[in-house]
Amino acid sequence: MILLTGAVHAAPIDDALRQYDGGHYEVAARQFEPLAEGGNAVAQERLAIMYFYGRGVPEDEDKALQWARRSADQGNLDAMYFIGNMYVFGDRLPKSVPDPDQEAARWYFEAARKGHAEAEYGLGLLFLAGKGVVQDQEEAMRWIRSAADNGHPGARSFLGGSKGAGH
Repeated sequence: MILLTGAVHAAPIDDALRQYDGGHYEVAARQFEPLAEGGNAVAQERLAIMYFYGRGVPEDEDKALQWARRSADQGNLDAMYFIGNMYVFGDRLPKSVPDPDQEAARWYFEAARKGHAEAEYGLGLLFLAGKGVVQDQEEAMRWIRSAADNGHPGARSFLGGSKGAGH
């Protein structure tokens, strides 16, 4: 019975993800909304992205942050990484805090310390530039190497083009 229940609950999110991946954002938004309200962390994270970029819903950084926070509170590493991105690339959100780079670093670290390759790379770049964190090339390379080890193509490319890229 548990397996059957899991399969029933998996189908709506799978269909919503297919709609999203196919660029049918309005349909995906209508499917994600009740799932997100019901606590589905993946639906919450996708709705955050949709609100941030205005895909299928009106662009709204506040709603994007609310959905991403709900997802991140459930441990969704992609949502944690996305919150960091919103503080780096947002229009209004970075102006809402004294140091948006520090906020980004905090959220990248939350995901990076659990092995999220994109967050590791982003955190490494912040350490390299000294944005939101103390500039520290050794710490930067540690995170970038970890991202490369976890399959991040940008980190692999970065290390391939830098001296001392070996372990």
